[in-house]
Amino acid sequence: MEKQKSYLDVLLKKKTLQSVQFTDDDSLIWVESADGIGSAFLQGANAAVQPLELGEPVKGGLFYGGGEFCTAKRKAVFCINRNQLLSLDLLTKEKKLITPAWGKVASPAVSPDGRWVLYVCSDREEDFLAVVPMHGLDWSRQMVKGADFFMQPVWHPQGELIAWTEWDHPCMPWQGNRVKIGEVGGMQIRLFSETWIDGKVGQSAHQPLFSPNGRWLSYLVENGEWEDLVLYDVKKKEKRVVVHGDGFMLSTPDWVQGLHTYGWSYDSRNIYYFRYTNAQAALWKVNVRSGKSQQVFADKGVWYSNLVTSSQSDTVVFFSSSPSEPKKIVELKDGKIEVCYESGEKKALAVDPDHIEWKGEDGQSVFGILYLPASESEKPFPLLVDIHGGPTSQSNFSQTPEAAFFTACGYAYFQVNYRGSTGYGLSYRDALQGNWGDLEVKDVYSGVKHLINVGIADPAKIVIKGSSSGGTTVLNCLRRYPHVFRCGICSYGIGDLIKDAENTHKFEKFYYQYLVGDLPDSKEVYLQRSPLFHVDEIQDPLLLFHGDEDPVVQYSQSVALYDSLTERGIPCTLKIFEKEGHGFKRDETIREYYKMILEFLDQYL
Repeated sequence: MEKQKSYLDVLLKKKTLQSVQFTDDDSLIWVESADGIGSAFLQGANAAVQPLELGEPVKGGLFYGGGEFCTAKRKAVFCINRNQLLSLDLLTKEKKLITPAWGKVASPAVSPDGRWVLYVCSDREEDFLAVVPMHGLDWSRQMVKGADFFMQPVWHPQGELIAWTEWDHPCMPWQGNRVKIGEVGGMQIRLFSETWIDGKVGQSAHQPLFSPNGRWLSYLVENGEWEDLVLYDVKKKEKRVVVHGDGFMLSTPDWVQGLHTYGWSYDSRNIYYFRYTNAQAALWKVNVRSGKSQQVFADKGVWYSNLVTSSQSDTVVFFSSSPSEPKKIVELKDGKIEVCYESGEKKALAVDPDHIEWKGEDGQSVFGILYLPASESEKPFPLLVDIHGGPTSQSNFSQTPEAAFFTACGYAYFQVNYRGSTGYGLSYRDALQGNWGDLEVKDVYSGVKHLINVGIADPAKIVIKGSSSGGTTVLNCLRRYPHVFRCGICSYGIGDLIKDAENTHKFEKFYYQYLVGDLPDSKEVYLQRSPLFHVDEIQDPLLLFHGDEDPVVQYSQSVALYDSLTERGIPCTLKIFEKEGHGFKRDETIREYYKMILEFLDQYL
């Protein structure tokens, strides 16, 4: 019991590192979120950490967040309250609002001369790239418009070019991103021309960066099954692949703004980058001239994100995490790795998982991550099956306190990276196209059967758990395979796919078209895969959670599920958390959440 309480304490420590950047003097600034409120911190050469008093929460306002701030010319520009930009002088600590509180903002980028801030803006109907003077005395103006979405704006070192990523409906960003370059100038800076460099529907390109010497524009582009790192010669207009992805991905999906999975060395000679494979990450670097890559250091069973490089020295920082270690900022300098900062208490969460493979119902390979309790002698174990959201996402080897918590309770903890998950190649990801609500359900079932057959899972003690789209998969698994799962736990799951498709936010307006099909042509398919229209097929106990301020999935869907199940006499509990959205943040909410789960499992397993 004491061990379980220790892991629960970790679950309740909700501080999350969101982004990190170098300043001009190689100090570090990062944003850390607690209870959903972002705060900024500065770490100087003496390694002392000091909070930056901004007076408002730091938060990017587009998509699912990200792109919270940038640094340049001894200043930092932050997105605050999702809708405003604030500049901070890092020497005097003077702060100034440089845009009015209007629309949604993200991904600020300061021009090389320090005069302008380029950023992504949305008025909820139209998205565009805007520019505002750093002094904040004039109104911001539209710089680039015409596409449905924008992200990742960057400046050329001479300030006469910008680059960005854009895409249009009906695509999600990983289905049709385009990289463009624009020529800018004038006293009141404006766009003179733009050039489409790469990317199209069906071949996404993103993460543009100019080399420090200004010669190259680099970016990532899909190569059919994986991704390439490409260099575009700005003067010669020529391209060459410097890293050819084969068996590994170079990025993760752009659910948020501001993702960085590679970066230029200060002297433009090398590019540091991540390779993602089997839900794990590795740090590599490639020499730009020779095209030769080498792994920087070997470290298995870890997850890396948010890579940034110094403009002053050959130093790299990034986020590192593992199943037993909290997310931390690590620095690579002079060939050595050092921890700069850790976001949580360092506890001995000794749960080392295995990346496993099995055959799906159709004989194709499916993957997942399996955590086992410490006592092997107690096999077979009760099994908790965890379904990730997205669904275009993946479970990975980042810290998973929940896995430690449930294995301490005696459960095997199984994360299913069903087909449709990312990180296993584009064919694997796109296998879910038109098949959501069917294929991933079969993959979950085949994974459970595999663990039963090899003697790990107790067939009488299996529970399935998921949130958002993962919650929908929970409901469909209970429908399709009654009594295979002793009970289910669903948080803010989607019960009515038609209603959700018609009312979802702009970013995902056509996501259902990819996952299920066109409406109204595919209405029957939507009806068949909507759990709310087939609640009579659910025969096992269900625990439902939802936030009353969820902007993505209306809590009325969980209420309708609860009403229908209780009317039929199926054991069902519904908890609506006040002042919570699409994901739970508050300490008291999370404490109550896990208390109710343990009571529910005690009752039905």
